[in-house]
Amino acid sequence: MAGIGFQLKKLFRDEGILVNLKAYGYSTIVTIGPMALCICLIIFSQYLLIAVGTPLVERDRFMAATQYSFIFSQILTGGFNMVISRYVADMTFIKKEENVLASMYGLITICLFFGGILCFLLYFNSPLSISFKLTSYIFFCELIIIWIQCMYVSALKDYMRIVKSFVIGVIVAGVLTWVAIVVLDYNNAVTLFICLDIGFLVIILMFLQNIKRFFRINNLSYFNFLIYIERYPLLLLTGFLYTFGLYAHNFVVWMRSEHQVIVDRTFFIAPFYDVPVFYAYLTILPAMVIFMVSVETSFYDSYKLYYQRILEGFSLQDIMIAKKNMFDIISVELKFLTEVQLFITIASIAAGTQLLPKIGMTSEQIHIFTILVIGNLFFSIMFTCILILLYFDAQKDTVITTILFALSSLVITIITTWVENYGFAWFLSTFICLVLVLKRLKNYLNDIDYYTFCSQPLVNVKKEYKTEQVLSKINPYI
Repeated sequence: MAGIGFQLKKLFRDEGILVNLKAYGYSTIVTIGPMALCICLIIFSQYLLIAVGTPLVERDRFMAATQYSFIFSQILTGGFNMVISRYVADMTFIKKEENVLASMYGLITICLFFGGILCFLLYFNSPLSISFKLTSYIFFCELIIIWIQCMYVSALKDYMRIVKSFVIGVIVAGVLTWVAIVVLDYNNAVTLFICLDIGFLVIILMFLQNIKRFFRINNLSYFNFLIYIERYPLLLLTGFLYTFGLYAHNFVVWMRSEHQVIVDRTFFIAPFYDVPVFYAYLTILPAMVIFMVSVETSFYDSYKLYYQRILEGFSLQDIMIAKKNMFDIISVELKFLTEVQLFITIASIAAGTQLLPKIGMTSEQIHIFTILVIGNLFFSIMFTCILILLYFDAQKDTVITTILFALSSLVITIITTWVENYGFAWFLSTFICLVLVLKRLKNYLNDIDYYTFCSQPLVNVKKEYKTEQVLSKINPYI
């Protein structure tokens, strides 16, 4: 992740308000570009459908399919995110970058295979038309590919090309959507998905071109990265549980609440709850930008200096100075992140109470939105602490936190839906997990000397993994 972060950090070295605004603008697009631009495109399409008087059933069909595509594509790929980040970083460090491009193709193949199974199960007995199933399935597959490509573009240094890829793809999809709906009067879900499919294909092709420009060699070892899944199973579990926990409360409300809506006997949704969840989710995005630009780059410099002094045999005093500096930076950056996110929370609640009623949200929905926004404050800090723990390879701490996060989000939501209290489960689960992860981060930092000097093996023995043995039989050149 630091690849883009360091490049963006260079923009902040120059002084001036306009320069800093430009830097934060690039940071925002690069960090949350995939999600933010895609969301804007979907909102634009939805409002166009409303403007031309598209029947409600057609709008619900489109929104339900896009919602399912976004959520389940992220869950499907989320488990691999941290493993692949580790794999790409290691391959780049040991100068085996020829493994990187092949691993992307292999991961895409695996995720598309399981994604195809999910779509088959969803659409097997569905009364929806073949054209709708096909176009929405393509959209789902394209999202899977884009999320996977985003795991690899973090290693690229030309962030302007990344920005252009997203912008051009979204513009293509937006123009096609406008022409189809307004000019040609094809205001149905299938037409919308065709336009989105074309625009997202542009993003995929431009991303692929940029990735291949950086990782030029494909050694055809498509599944070597699976060794890292066996080597770091807790990373896979952490990524999956985090992503599942992010949407677990939605699943419960879809299936168990009085606000459940079934679209075409296929999609279970709850617009009454999903709408405030969506707007509340937007308040998390600033924290992602801050982490990329400020926390990750500043912290990484001090983190690298600390371990560099240990490896190069500096004096104990120099090592202690580096450690104290690292601790100070973690403290400062977490405080800065909390302050900014608290400001975003207060501003969002104030703006939400004034603006959301104008788009048709009820007082009960605004109440849910307020609770969710406060929960997102806890979530942002929690997730940042998880990432910091992963820098120290504290995988057991992170997986325990994400297990609690997923289970608490699921169980507490089930309990609160019985009493028709929506939103409080997210607030409570994120608060509990924040307390836990802060305690674990504090304990780890207090005992960092033990983990650094005493918990490592005295002799580094290369371990043979079963996955490696199987792959070596298939491809003896790995």
